[in-house]
Amino acid sequence: MAERAPTGPLRLAVIGAGPKALFALEELAALLVRPADASGRLPATGPATGFPGSLLEITVLDPGEHPGAGAAYHLAQPPQLRLNVGSAILDAPASGAFASFPDWAAREHPELAEEPYPPRAVVGRYLAQRWQRMQDSLAPFGTLQVLRERAVAIHRGAEGWLVVREDGPAPLVPAPSDPPTEIPVDEVLVATGHAAGHESSLASAWAAGRWSAELPLRPSVLPVETMLAAAHVPAGSRVAVRGGALTFIDAALTLTSGRGARFLPDPAGSGRLLHERTPEEPSAILPTTRHGLLLEAKPDPGTALPVAAEAALEEGGRRLAHEASLPGSLTPDRVLEIVLDVAARLLDDVDSDVDVDPGTGSDSAPARVAVRRTLGEGSDPELPSGPGRAAEALRRSVAVAEGSRQPGPSWALGRAWVLMYPQITAALRDCTVDETAWSRFREAELVLDRFAFGPPLDTARELLAMVDSGAVDLSWVDAGTTITAQGIQGLPAGSAPADVVVDAVQPPPGLVGVSDPLARHLLETGLVSVRPGRRGAVIDPDATAIAPDGSRVEGLALLGRPTEDHVIGHDTLNRHLHAEPGLWARRLGARLAASQTREAGTLSSDASPLGRGSRGTALLENTDGAPS
Repeated sequence: MAERAPTGPLRLAVIGAGPKALFALEELAALLVRPADASGRLPATGPATGFPGSLLEITVLDPGEHPGAGAAYHLAQPPQLRLNVGSAILDAPASGAFASFPDWAAREHPELAEEPYPPRAVVGRYLAQRWQRMQDSLAPFGTLQVLRERAVAIHRGAEGWLVVREDGPAPLVPAPSDPPTEIPVDEVLVATGHAAGHESSLASAWAAGRWSAELPLRPSVLPVETMLAAAHVPAGSRVAVRGGALTFIDAALTLTSGRGARFLPDPAGSGRLLHERTPEEPSAILPTTRHGLLLEAKPDPGTALPVAAEAALEEGGRRLAHEASLPGSLTPDRVLEIVLDVAARLLDDVDSDVDVDPGTGSDSAPARVAVRRTLGEGSDPELPSGPGRAAEALRRSVAVAEGSRQPGPSWALGRAWVLMYPQITAALRDCTVDETAWSRFREAELVLDRFAFGPPLDTARELLAMVDSGAVDLSWVDAGTTITAQGIQGLPAGSAPADVVVDAVQPPPGLVGVSDPLARHLLETGLVSVRPGRRGAVIDPDATAIAPDGSRVEGLALLGRPTEDHVIGHDTLNRHLHAEPGLWARRLGARLAASQTREAGTLSSDASPLGRGSRGTALLENTDGAPS
């Protein structure tokens, strides 16, 4: 593929218009508006710099209605669907051109100024306004149009790339003329979010004629206003739900609170919430899970840890950073050992009364035995088995988060995992262990995520109130009931049948196994590579795709969920967690700077500040750390 002659604007296609695309374009805007320096940043904004709106030509392709928000933060969601992470994570963008979410909410939604978990629709409005501000920041440097369409393929062209688009609605920002089916560009950034479907979904079975259950199927939870409408999920029905994670909680809240139910404090002063039911609700909501348990409640933001526990976390972070700096020493197994060490210290520091037979091995301190066993079994050792197990685990996690119960091993593992997560994601980036070792890590990760990234305490209290009222029936979770294309298997004795099935299992991250034409195209054409046992594409630190032969695919970059397992932890609004968006912007900025200088006749063809050395070497030598 030949690089286009350095005349005219740089043509950039961005596929996806959710938060990941927003953060990357904000990094580019921040770079453009800053003064030039030794690392090759461009001069300040505006026509006075010699760039009178002709530097960039950006085309964004996304079928969503509100750029910046993405499907997860759609503006039409009902208010009971709330953010699952503290809103303070949404700080001001790299350019400083827009407010942080807390500052914006204090002005636009003062009733939410102190709310750590605001409605997702409000977060969507914030992100949509932030997108508009980003677009305004880039306006002095060129054009940006948003097409409400999907990209289905990317081909190498004679001078760059051709992005094949699917016919769809009119562009949000009108174009001078209808863009062609194939859009020629110089650079492509793939920053897609959740895929539309996946091979293991019940909807895929239905479409392929493999759905043999004689039950109505709702193929997803979102958008709740259509998928879970009373016409499809009637009042008084028994609703079987495939899945028991956060999307299941969205469904449960929609079918209760969204139909007029209320959650009120217990007048007896127990501290519990009571579920005041309405006739419009289903008679029962019956989730199913892989591990026989729901997610654990997480403590409120800012909940203090003992000083010794903070010291254990700091030491764990230092160990991860140190071992990551030693070539080949930090494997996923080693990361898990450090997590276990820190969790054991947390358990000791909160004086938890662990009741475990320590055995006789060298690794036999009671707290260490307890956390290891809990990670292996997926639950605290003393959690009873049999009917009522899932409800008891939820009840205990709520009590621990409230501070009315002594923490146990699952709490310690969850705190160690979430509070060291930035160091863990950095340490495991580009991990090259074999498929068996990675599979072992993935199984542990699923357990740790359940301990660490569950619902906020208030939401968990509401879920527990639904369990106590009978609106949510966990007997299928306890019995290990499953829902497949063949129907519902493993019903507990005496259980009444369901009237409708809802699939609350989200498409997995990555490119493998998702029913997305672009993902399949990237894999089938060899434009990207995926390591054995992984799900996402291999990328360089600046997000450039790596081909199966190990070479850089210049001009093609991927960010977020398409790179899962090569980079972990993408379902986040924390723009600081991953360095790739900032490094991508710097690489693009260097190309812009080199192009402009060549046009002025003052730069030789090989004087780009990034050079053309081996993978990532020149890039890393000419940057000043992680993005701001």
